[in-house]
Amino acid sequence: MAADGLRMTMSRSQFARMPIRRWAVWRMPRRSLIGYVLAVDAVAVLGVAGSLSLIAIDRDNIVPLILLTSCAALYTELSRPIEKMRERYKGTPFIDLNSVWMFAAILLLHPALSAVVIIVSYFFRWVRIRPNALYRRTFSTAATMVAGYASSAYLALVSDQNFAHMPRNIASFGVVVSAGLVFLAVNTILITVAVYLGTPHKRVRDALGAPADYSLEAATIALGILLAWALVDWPVALLLIIGITLVLHRGVLVRQLREQARADPKTGLLNSASWSQDAAAELGRSSHSTALLMLDLDNFKLINDRHGHLVGDKHLRGVADVLKSEVRATDLVGRFGGEEFVVLLPHTLQEDALAIAERIRRRIATIPIAGVDTVTVSVGVAAHPQHGTTLEEVVSAADRALLAAKTAGRNRTLLYPTPTP
Repeated sequence: MAADGLRMTMSRSQFARMPIRRWAVWRMPRRSLIGYVLAVDAVAVLGVAGSLSLIAIDRDNIVPLILLTSCAALYTELSRPIEKMRERYKGTPFIDLNSVWMFAAILLLHPALSAVVIIVSYFFRWVRIRPNALYRRTFSTAATMVAGYASSAYLALVSDQNFAHMPRNIASFGVVVSAGLVFLAVNTILITVAVYLGTPHKRVRDALGAPADYSLEAATIALGILLAWALVDWPVALLLIIGITLVLHRGVLVRQLREQARADPKTGLLNSASWSQDAAAELGRSSHSTALLMLDLDNFKLINDRHGHLVGDKHLRGVADVLKSEVRATDLVGRFGGEEFVVLLPHTLQEDALAIAERIRRRIATIPIAGVDTVTVSVGVAAHPQHGTTLEEVVSAADRALLAAKTAGRNRTLLYPTPTP
């Protein structure tokens, strides 16, 4: 998976004329990250040199090499209209299905030649579609090359035949699929470590991608297996695989745009409409107690007035991070509007909801934003069906509890019904 991020802020010709000491790689936040990135790059280069010295290149590799590099370039050109559509929607994650060509190369080619396919796949796309920071693209390429070496080494260890000559039986299928899993696992570990080192305040699980991302990567590796098989036994099927990959690319983009339309752009949480829709559906099918938290930042307008909206937005994102880290994956977290947030806690008693709300309230008060005094939050708690049978009724009850918390002095949690101050 590619570790893509910030776009380049200068032309490639300007970058080429810069002294080495001014390269962007040296501006990464931690020395450990710089060392890690350079180490992975070095292993990728040493892997090419080592494989060339230890393994002879078979002439039979030349035609698959040409076909796979051509496929990578052709697919990049054919997918440009899809990626232009993505560019219209700021923040939509980049889609990378190059593992189709790369894993087929790993199965069929000499390790050094598979590295050529990987380099062409990444850098042709870098030139034609996504010119992000060069060191990031180089690291993504190197990490994939190292994962490819690991997969090739695994195949050499468990089988004395190359892919083209393997018998087409269940045992061979298991070997090839497990090689794909080795490739996915090693690549994931390498990228996750880089993300974690680049964001030292995150937990390891926060550096991992979403399950859908790994499912997509696994699907492209599976297509890579089919592509390698087609190149050995029925090359014309290559046309079908290119078509399938393009359709998959467009389908993933549509899913991403749909998810983006449901998200609040500043915090990444569900927006008000999406949260209300999902929460109403949850209450409609729930037969257990469900709790609702409504949170409002205290005196948030003063932060925007004194420090500007950019600082205020940082605090909103900090609150969103706290909420996501303190609740379960099945809980519904949304930004209700302005500085107000809502959390639906299925299968949660109101007493437990109070404890969760208090834990969230205390953590929010510790969010470090440079130059800003501590910001607190008031929380109102209500429960279904005790305080209402519909979402509107439960939200109204939590809102009244929140108002009571504000009136009582802020920075506190109150459960509905609350005594009149």
